Amino acid sequence: MGDKDSNTPLDVDYSVCEENLTSHSPEECKLEIHNLNDNDVFPAPQVGMVFSSEDEVRLYYAKFANRQGFRFKTRTSKKGDDGRINYFILACSRVGISRGNRGMRNTSDSSRKENCKAKITVTLCEDGTFRILTVVLSHNHELLLHQTLKDIHIRRRRTSDLKDTEVSVKRTSELNDCGNDLHKERRLIGKGGDSEALQKYLMRMQEKDSNFFYAIDWDDFFRVRNVFWADGRSRATYESFGDVVTVDTTYLFNQYKVPLATFVGVNHHGQPVLFGCGLLSCDDSESFIWLFQSWLRCMSGVPPQGIITDQCEAVQKAIEAVFPSTRHRWCLSCIMKKVPQKLHGYDKYKSIRDHLQNVVYDTLTTNEFERNWKKIMEDFGLEDNKWLKELFLERHRWVPLFVKGDFWAGMSINQRSESMHAFFDGYANHHTTLKQFVDHYDIALQDKVEKEFVADIHSSSSTQACVTKSPFERQFQSAYTHAKFLEVQDEFVGKADCNVSVASDNSSTCHYNVIEDVMIGNEPKETVVEVTFDRASCDVKCNCCLFEFKGILCRHSLAILSQERVKEVPCKYILNRWRKSVKRKYVYIKTSYGVQHLKPHIQRLELLCNQFNSVADFAAEFEETSSLAEATLCTLKEKLEAWASHLRKSSKMDGEEAQVTLR
Repeated sequence: MGDKDSNTPLDVDYSVCEENLTSHSPEECKLEIHNLNDNDVFPAPQVGMVFSSEDEVRLYYAKFANRQGFRFKTRTSKKGDDGRINYFILACSRVGISRGNRGMRNTSDSSRKENCKAKITVTLCEDGTFRILTVVLSHNHELLLHQTLKDIHIRRRRTSDLKDTEVSVKRTSELNDCGNDLHKERRLIGKGGDSEALQKYLMRMQEKDSNFFYAIDWDDFFRVRNVFWADGRSRATYESFGDVVTVDTTYLFNQYKVPLATFVGVNHHGQPVLFGCGLLSCDDSESFIWLFQSWLRCMSGVPPQGIITDQCEAVQKAIEAVFPSTRHRWCLSCIMKKVPQKLHGYDKYKSIRDHLQNVVYDTLTTNEFERNWKKIMEDFGLEDNKWLKELFLERHRWVPLFVKGDFWAGMSINQRSESMHAFFDGYANHHTTLKQFVDHYDIALQDKVEKEFVADIHSSSSTQACVTKSPFERQFQSAYTHAKFLEVQDEFVGKADCNVSVASDNSSTCHYNVIEDVMIGNEPKETVVEVTFDRASCDVKCNCCLFEFKGILCRHSLAILSQERVKEVPCKYILNRWRKSVKRKYVYIKTSYGVQHLKPHIQRLELLCNQFNSVADFAAEFEETSSLAEATLCTLKEKLEAWASHLRKSSKMDGEEAQVTLR
């Protein structure tokens, strides 16, 4: 990017008149006093605010200047090689020092130079949006608003000709009425003390966390329409566990006072982890598109492989627009919870419910599902039910049988006993205000990270006993976290109910039928699955698709590996995602809600990073110093890894840091 027009002050003075930001000269612009009785708190500029265009920035600052009572001008502007402005400063029109006789002061000149420092600096981001970099709010002179209010008061007392003022006030009143009509259709975000609480939280987090991200969507009247935020830990966690994401709209669709949408994944223990939060004033596709675009920008433009949502047309349209290559499915538990609401009016509701549960959870083939579904519709006269019609047409989005071929990290619900719980359960209910939610936000997150820390300690310091003598089980025992190892153990236990027979064998590839004894309801039943084993590559594939679906090797595949006398499970079937030994950097990200035990580690990490950065600054100046630093760091890294390995072996595995002094 070039630096055309760099640091060139412009003489254009942008009036606070919102009707036209550029066409009037300073002499032509008159300060209009709008909303004289308006008690709404207009948000002041903040570092990190994001706007969709340069004009939107200027319009916003014009509105702010209007409320505060000052004029502004473009102080500095830079253009890139493409001719597009990529950096500019909007400053109070009284910036700089007047030339000539500086002792002369003309109190009627609202544009005299006072060396005022009030300004905002704005830069163009890679995604085409504009972001505020720095903000100075304080002025060193009386604001025009105060003086003009005095003038109006005097004129009202001294003259009966108030036509101009009345016209201005009437116009503003109509504008406010229009704004109020808009917010009758939307849920106003930031009522009472909520707006101030949210603003303070965002500012506090940005001060504490350099990687904190937030975006605010304003309506035409510069009221908050939508908000999104994510802290540094959430962004780093996404790098480790962002393959599958659930967008939870429980709080939005169920008439909670906090119109919250959360982005949630699962960690190596199967625990929920937060990737970001949004507040939406409306549940239309436009709002969700803005939310998804903001979240995607926050995550460096990397979309998830799969996304799970409630059944919602607006959400589906937004996903198709923002995540066209991402697999999208509906949350099964959310759908099944709607059955009473949608079908309770039918005479044979309980029988309908039981039959639907059987066909959803227990059918084994697509033909069987479609045949049984059709029979239920005919037997109970449900052919004209619109909701059931849509569910059948979209069965590939929610029925376990149709989605099991893709990876969902165990987040897809496929058993009757499982259910999805909102991330902030216990910290938000129907009566929780936004202010209360913000006040408890850090407490909720600290509870989650502490549970993860405890699970990490248990997995690293103790061993879950094996239930068989299989060497395969011991592999998973040493590799996986306790929670995931327990899931694997269920498969080893179930393996005892499997009987293997060869369907065909051509020396390199063998096809097996595995008969398993299962219980469907209260009745015993035999199921048959097909497993293919490639002897050259040790690839094993079962059409139950448990490994593809949850990342856990199924009992049928384990039976075939035993049958083929394989000595150990191939590494490709032991996922890093569930390993307890993987060092994940998000754990050491500095946050306002971190685990106390990790604070010394985080402080040392921050200190070392600062020192490494200073070394890099010196080393990068010359090729020779850069090469020396790189070689020295490689040698140092090898020594540190050896020392760390020694310390881990000699320290007690009780979660406390080893107090070892390097001499």
